[in-house]
Amino acid sequence: MGHLQDVDSVGRLWRRLLAVAAASVAVLGAGAAAADGPPSPATLIEFAGVARSFDVAGGRVAWIDSAWVLHVRALRSGAETTIRYTNPYQEVPSLTKGRSLVLGPSRVLWHGTRTVGGFEDADHVYVAAVGATRARPVAKTLHGDGGSGDGGAGAYLAGIAGTSTGFAYGLVKVGETQDQSHFQVDGGGVLVLTGTTPRLLPGAPPAIVLAENAGRVAIAPVDMGQHESGTPLAAGAVEIRNATTGALVSSVTPTGNLRAAALTPTMLVVLTAGQIVRYDAASGRLLGSTSVAADTAADLDASGTRVAFRRTRSVGVLDAATGRISKVVATPGRPTSVALDGSTLAWTEQRRTAPGKVSKKTFVTRIETIALASSHG
Repeated sequence: MGHLQDVDSVGRLWRRLLAVAAASVAVLGAGAAAADGPPSPATLIEFAGVARSFDVAGGRVAWIDSAWVLHVRALRSGAETTIRYTNPYQEVPSLTKGRSLVLGPSRVLWHGTRTVGGFEDADHVYVAAVGATRARPVAKTLHGDGGSGDGGAGAYLAGIAGTSTGFAYGLVKVGETQDQSHFQVDGGGVLVLTGTTPRLLPGAPPAIVLAENAGRVAIAPVDMGQHESGTPLAAGAVEIRNATTGALVSSVTPTGNLRAAALTPTMLVVLTAGQIVRYDAASGRLLGSTSVAADTAADLDASGTRVAFRRTRSVGVLDAATGRISKVVATPGRPTSVALDGSTLAWTEQRRTAPGKVSKKTFVTRIETIALASSHG
């Protein structure tokens, strides 16, 4: 009898061991399924301070930090170079909105504004080879600083964009009216940089450069009327021009205020209040629109047929071919910029750590990336 009890005890022990083993296999199987599921964001780097501007291209990210130092970092190896190109105590945020840094496969172009006196600011454009530790100034203009975000008379560098073949930026010249009570645009244009020296794009009006792709540049001609501030303002239309000849390809006038724009090889994508609107780039024909939340920031970037955008607590990707939002990634921090490089979506995400002015003591920033599903567009 005692022997039978021992056998029964051993049997119960084996059944328990088998149950534990089965549970372990189930857990491992669930883990494998999770590993095969959609990828999660990966933190490339975390640093004290903020990223004042940001871009991704050619397997690298570039950003300008709180101290106005440019960083270029390889996504895979983590190899990084830096360029100290300005006096951080004189640098000020630009009066014109939009991207201020463009990373290409071999070069990087960026825009900065530096105070040069009590009543004047100087806009600068810099270019550097990827991997370099020094920058080359490309352009400099002077304009009045009216305070409270208002500019005075002078010349403004307005918007930058770029592709693998070159860059473009806007130039707007502003003068005072005869009675000196208002300001009015009196010159300017669009400059392109494919080699070492910028050249004026033939036929292009004074404009804010919005985007460049597939040999075309999207610009917003500025308002030529009289205003109390000299800061350039978009008139409302968007022109697409040949980036080499300056010939007008198409023109559209979106409904509502123009907030941001991106170019795919075949489409112009425009953000207005509550809408991402798509147009055929060659004809300007309206293709469709997608409703977006009111907190969608004035920031778009395109790669292939994808267009990236950001909100207060998420980043997203829109399929320009269909108008469908194909990806949304929730973010613990506040995204401050978003960019696309093929199937890589990248963004900067910041968190305030202490009260006070922007510095390494008051903010922490992470650069996040995520791989997108393959696209056939």
